[in-house]
Amino acid sequence: MANQESTLKYFMLLFRSIFIQLIVPFLLALGILTFILSMETVYRLINLIVERGVSVFSVGLMLLYRLPQFLSVTLPLSIVISCVVLMVRLSTDNEISAMNSMGISYWQIGRPFFLFGIVATGITLIITLWLQPAGYAAFEQEKLKVLKTQTAKTIQPLVLNYDFPGKVLYVQDKDKNEDLRGVFITDLKLTQDSMVTLADRGRIEIREGERDLLLNLEDGLIHLQGPADNYRTIAFEQFHYIFRPPQIVPSTKGGHIWGVPTKALLQNSSRSSKMELFLRLTTPWACVAFAVAMVPLGLINIRQGRSGAYLRGLILVVSYYILWIGAKEMTMNMNYQPYVLWMPPLLIWLFGLYGLNKSNLNLQNIFDILSSFGKTGSSVK
Repeated sequence: MANQESTLKYFMLLFRSIFIQLIVPFLLALGILTFILSMETVYRLINLIVERGVSVFSVGLMLLYRLPQFLSVTLPLSIVISCVVLMVRLSTDNEISAMNSMGISYWQIGRPFFLFGIVATGITLIITLWLQPAGYAAFEQEKLKVLKTQTAKTIQPLVLNYDFPGKVLYVQDKDKNEDLRGVFITDLKLTQDSMVTLADRGRIEIREGERDLLLNLEDGLIHLQGPADNYRTIAFEQFHYIFRPPQIVPSTKGGHIWGVPTKALLQNSSRSSKMELFLRLTTPWACVAFAVAMVPLGLINIRQGRSGAYLRGLILVVSYYILWIGAKEMTMNMNYQPYVLWMPPLLIWLFGLYGLNKSNLNLQNIFDILSSFGKTGSSVK
């Protein structure tokens, strides 16, 4: 009995030691990868400070709102790096061999890695299901607020303004409330179908739902030059120019669904909503799949060096994302159900279990594993 208690204490100590050793490389990898991934956004936001005089506070808020999107990508990658770094160190220090000689199997060694992956998966689920959509929606709101205030500020009386895509704006005067007087606007590149608009008054607003800039003009005249001698003028009391604001971060078609709350996606039966919901649910499980798979892949022969383990980790990540892109394409373009998105983490997890069993039984290939199961079954009989 005392023997069993001491063995259990030893296993718990070993379990805790491996788990704690995973934390430092994980945090380092997470910080470095998140920094690298955010560089493009940081560059664009810094340009807002330099070129448009946006406050550092607003830029800091926008970067903070984008952070959950970066973390949802870098968390699984950090799991791979931390697991392979620790497994390589344990192998080179002969700690794996020492544990095996004491009767500790690879399944037991893999338990703290599995738990670490589960914890990371839970954190990533919180990010993808709640923090990421909330952060993206808040980022869009802050971006529009900045664009509205800065666009209004950059419009100066008696100065040509090129901030509106494809247009040139000129105003005679602007009051303290940002109301424009004597507005002149035309196409940047004049063609036969171009029009010149003159208005007594104007104001910059935002369409919240569509996230567009709106130039409201009042009491004006539109000059149109059509084919041949077909010259026309159109008088108006109100006229609206709608502009898509410049992109601070690249956006894809339908990208604004990222900001839809998960609860709203559950209540929406459209294909795009289902796909986004399953992406939020399935992507975090790459953490536990990577953690399980990297235990056997991180084992090295000291005489062969460490590079093989890092290369296997890289191949694993590339393979996962190839599967992920394939599953996404099948869902989007081949009318497969979104359940296909479970395939990448599930396949990586099964591969990890296969590798663990192979290493634990010291077998060479899958046929040896199948024969070992056959022998086990016959011995039971």
